Amino acid sequence: MEQEFISKGKCLFCEGMFSQDEIGKHLAKHLVEMTKDDAGKSHENYCHVEAVANELFLQLLVRGDASMRIIDQFLRDIWLECCGHLSNFGHKNYKISMKDRVEEIFQPRIKIYHDYDYGTTTRVFLRAHKQYQLHLEEKIILLSRNEPLKLMCTSCKKNPAVNICTVCWYKDYAFYCEKCSEEHAATCEDFTDYAKMPVVNSPRMGECGYEGGSIDIERDGAYKAV
Repeated sequence: MEQEFISKGKCLFCEGMFSQDEIGKHLAKHLVEMTKDDAGKSHENYCHVEAVANELFLQLLVRGDASMRIIDQFLRDIWLECCGHLSNFGHKNYKISMKDRVEEIFQPRIKIYHDYDYGTTTRVFLRAHKQYQLHLEEKIILLSRNEPLKLMCTSCKKNPAVNICTVCWYKDYAFYCEKCSEEHAATCEDFTDYAKMPVVNSPRMGECGYEGGSIDIERDGAYKAV
């Protein structure tokens, strides 16, 4: 069973909801206005960075003189961290160090990747948008994140899925609501033993021991029917 997902995220500034393709351009308009509002004030260079893993995305604003490690840590906190695995940034043409400055790496239109866990690897792609001169205190700001995808139960096809069977999903689409999770447990011993994991808003879902992030908790769970 395949599901077709519509990925949308809320703008931090106006709270409008925009598609994955639209949100970056929309945020740029707000950032341009912020540079006008901050005219005459002391300012720092900030980079608008997009992180993508299929239908999942983050829109970030990162201080340019910060090291790449701040993005690594943010990705761990919101999407990836489960067992303290190693991670790295990469590009096809040059090496990237955790100590490199964000503004040196994220020149406009540059695309790199971030790998977490060299065993069961989760890869995230990061793309640079524009850089802005802004008067801010934070080193990294979450501008937008996709809302939980409308992931429905494989069995009843009516209720939002809250659990995944990490054994069965490799051979079938194994996502279950609370009621159908109980029914699946009666036929799959592995589900009860170790394979039952929560549906979370992360590309790390179902991998290793990942059960969710430590920040932006409200948007980290399963889709809720309204």
